[in-house]
Amino acid sequence: MADAGEIEILRKIPMVANLPPWQFEAIAEHVEPLKLKKGARLIERGSDDGFTYFLTAGKVSLECADKRPIVVEASAESARTPIANLRPRIADVTAMARVRVIRVPDILLNAIECDDGMTDPEQAAGDTERQEERRNFETRLPFQLYHDLKNNEPSILPSLPDTAVRIQLAIEDDLSDADAVARLVQTDPAIATKLVKTANSALYGGRSPVATLTAAVVRLGMQTTRNLVLTFALKEVFRTKNKLLRQRMRDLWEHSAYIAATCFVLAREVQSVNPEEALLVGLVHDIGAIAVINYAARDPQLTADLEGLEQTISCMRGELGALILRRWKFAPTVAIAVRDAECWMRKHDESADFTDLLILAHMHERLRKKETDGLPRIEDIPAFAKVLGQDASPHKSLVILRQAETMVDQMRSVLRR
Repeated sequence: MADAGEIEILRKIPMVANLPPWQFEAIAEHVEPLKLKKGARLIERGSDDGFTYFLTAGKVSLECADKRPIVVEASAESARTPIANLRPRIADVTAMARVRVIRVPDILLNAIECDDGMTDPEQAAGDTERQEERRNFETRLPFQLYHDLKNNEPSILPSLPDTAVRIQLAIEDDLSDADAVARLVQTDPAIATKLVKTANSALYGGRSPVATLTAAVVRLGMQTTRNLVLTFALKEVFRTKNKLLRQRMRDLWEHSAYIAATCFVLAREVQSVNPEEALLVGLVHDIGAIAVINYAARDPQLTADLEGLEQTISCMRGELGALILRRWKFAPTVAIAVRDAECWMRKHDESADFTDLLILAHMHERLRKKETDGLPRIEDIPAFAKVLGQDASPHKSLVILRQAETMVDQMRSVLRR
């Protein structure tokens, strides 16, 4: 918990300075003060830990690749401005003396932005007492959800299935061979069946079909097996016991399966992304929505207000999904992709990445469904040229996906089984 002096600094940060008292108190409750000795690393380049940092005392060095270090000293201005806040981080940040900082969870800063987007002052002025009560409930929900998550409330945060964890650890162990991995996969007959069918599909099939699980692992390779097992196991996460929310969860699975299959196809157009990893990223990109649905299943007020639930899912799924994937030990690039999956105008100087694939896959799905309100033209989004090359055009994009329709259908079929 931050002390009185740090709370006063928090009050001067523009993004929280004018919050309603209860929101400010919710932020202040979860602010974490940190003290570092000279030479200690505060932030690592390429990381994304889910926090925004503010320097309150001392000085730090920001070291970007191929650039001279920049020294930042604590001052009234630096305390109001986040340190190295682009994601993934583009600089190492190191203490040059004794340093004090405060860090704020990104998910709570995101909740503030959600509240701004959900509250229409003119509409609120005409609310009935019941409408005002519902609006206040919706506004407080993201903060309450994070509070319960922080306190390890059960049934909110999805767990990575045990089968997936065991196989992931076995494959990361260089001593494990195809027989050992196959024996582990056999403990889950549904996943074992899917793996053999996938190895024999047109996506991976050789001249003759494989008849055993070991042969399937050999054909696919260890890393592809790992990614596919994780992908197949994740279907168990898309479940709820609440009858009112069951259809919403099924819809979420269908959407995620389509995005995953499209990412898989698009990844085959670029050299910088592994298609099976892209498939997995596509499948987990809405994992934050699952957490919100799990939370809603515990509260009759939420399940009765599906419109409010959809608003909460829309504003919380990205940051909440990133938080879940960090806890599951996914790479920072995956957490960032999940958070920024619909940041249409995102730009960067590197090769095409998971985020580019997710953006383009979402764009195609929205166009397919004719949900075009608020969408830029597909040729105007930076991810378009990143994935499809400098000769990218709407026609080329459609040709690629039409040519790959069978592949998309095959992968969606595998996921549905």
